[in-house]
Amino acid sequence: MGAKINFLREYISNPGAIGAVAPSGRILASRMLDGISLESATTVVELGPGTGAFTTEILQRISSDTQFILIEKNPVFLVELRQRFEKLEIIEGDAGNLVHLLHQRGIDTVDVVVSGLPWAAFPETVQQSILSEVHDILAPDGRFVTFAYGGMHLLPRARAFRHLLESFFGQVERTPLAWRNLPPAFAYHCKR
Repeated sequence: MGAKINFLREYISNPGAIGAVAPSGRILASRMLDGISLESATTVVELGPGTGAFTTEILQRISSDTQFILIEKNPVFLVELRQRFEKLEIIEGDAGNLVHLLHQRGIDTVDVVVSGLPWAAFPETVQQSILSEVHDILAPDGRFVTFAYGGMHLLPRARAFRHLLESFFGQVERTPLAWRNLPPAFAYHCKR
């Protein structure tokens, strides 16, 4: 319950950086990760893990040999994540510096990037910058996974984000809506 309260508190204090009133649920996490072949990934990066809803699901799907790195900017979530997932490498940083952050650790390519970032809260220039970083660090057959809220995808800004995804990735597919998520959401599965 503490994670949900902290999430709501962070949303109230900075809605533009958090993007939702509640953390994503397990149903959306499953929807995001189904069909991604995480079990064969060598390196997985999660951007904006927040309270760890996707992190928990990723841990259940990767092998013990997979290098799994979290990148989180919010200091409140960082403390929670480090307490909850003390064996994981959790980097305090900005997704806009993804390539640099990973190169500092000797990582040149990543198999899967999972994003919990609030894309709709970002200006298009920030979206472009982060997507460029993701594209540049992905292995040739790498996968990028993110989500969007149902209904919102019909708005001009959300349609522009979909077009932006299509400009960076050769294949962009949308999963069915996870109705029981709050709010209902779907995932974008992108291939380089």
